[in-house]
Amino acid sequence: MPTRPASFRPRHQPTRIVLEREYEARRRQAHPWRALYKTPQWQAIRVSVFAAEPLCRRCASSGLVVPATVVNHVERHHGDPVKFFAGPFEPLCKPCHDGEVQREERREAASGPPVTRRPGL
Repeated sequence: MPTRPASFRPRHQPTRIVLEREYEARRRQAHPWRALYKTPQWQAIRVSVFAAEPLCRRCASSGLVVPATVVNHVERHHGDPVKFFAGPFEPLCKPCHDGEVQREERREAASGPPVTRRPGL
């Protein structure tokens, strides 16, 4: 049976596991609100959303039957706990959440905040 050739990693370079741990530590520090996903309150919300609507909402609108695996915040919460737990939420499959939704959020972030104009200007 063929085996993968040994890879070379210089001793001064960290292993992949160390790099992943460092990345997660930086991510936790930059986005402390991510800890809210592990709270019992969020877990209860997640269960109730899946119980009410077990299929991916975006796939269902296209006529596909795909189980939902991610509860998406329809309105971005930006780390605000009140918005985080208040909703509204939509059940999505992972490909829809990681593809369409993330693309939309990046597009919104790139365009900046909405510009409000005063009448007469």
